[in-house]
Amino acid sequence: TELEGIKKLKELGCSVYLYNNRKEFHPKVYLFESESQKFAIVGSSNLSEGALTGKNVEFNLMISEKNLVDYVDSFINSLISESMLVDDNILSVLESGGYNSIKRESYDNTAWDILPKINENYYCEKFEELCKTIQESKKRSELKKQKFNIHKMALYKLICDLSSYGLNVNLNEDKTRGNAHAIIKAGNEVKVIVQGMVLDNQSAILRELDGFDYFVILRITNCETSEYYILNKNEMDKLIRENKITYNENFKYMISPKIYEKYESALDEFVRIIFESQ
Repeated sequence: TELEGIKKLKELGCSVYLYNNRKEFHPKVYLFESESQKFAIVGSSNLSEGALTGKNVEFNLMISEKNLVDYVDSFINSLISESMLVDDNILSVLESGGYNSIKRESYDNTAWDILPKINENYYCEKFEELCKTIQESKKRSELKKQKFNIHKMALYKLICDLSSYGLNVNLNEDKTRGNAHAIIKAGNEVKVIVQGMVLDNQSAILRELDGFDYFVILRITNCETSEYYILNKNEMDKLIRENKITYNENFKYMISPKIYEKYESALDEFVRIIFESQ
């Protein structure tokens, strides 16, 4: 399927998957279902311009016999189980050059192997661009205007760094008005909430206490220097029980530097813990 086809399918509300197996992906199978009928088309046509516009000579067969259609349905579901959903994050990576990289390298590597390398380049560049903008605002004492971008920058930095370890990370930029979310994929999914900051002696703010495994505070005082403070959910719960995290109706849960700086973490240690927990 060509990149434009992937984008169009997503615009139409379709779920698109990226096959994640070292085998060459070669089936051309289409399953159609409505309230009144269900049928499949099997043949030679890819979802490409040549196949759809009549430029190619193709042959396809429509199947309506229930047993055969059910078999096709089962086959497609088995492929989906070996695939990864193309969300907006992965689509951005594909658009930035990842599509050609995956086509070129997928015979010897799975998409899972290739995406971290692409993510590393893509998000490292996005981090550098946004960090320079924020640092300029910092010099002009205009950081308030960059409040939401600071969280985005922290997300980009996290993905940039974790991708160098071969980890896949999906992010949710839509929640940067509160805390930004990211999903680290290393077997089991690990959900992290990310707080970005660019100033020393700045309190961290957590707007929710459930639904995450780690709270990652990433202090980026300049584009070359970053400090990770990582607390797992059990540590957060313990600090709350000990009244070491302050509750404020406007900012929710506030953690002072005096508390979170005790949890400064080397990223390679965090990655080791993630891999060992799988």
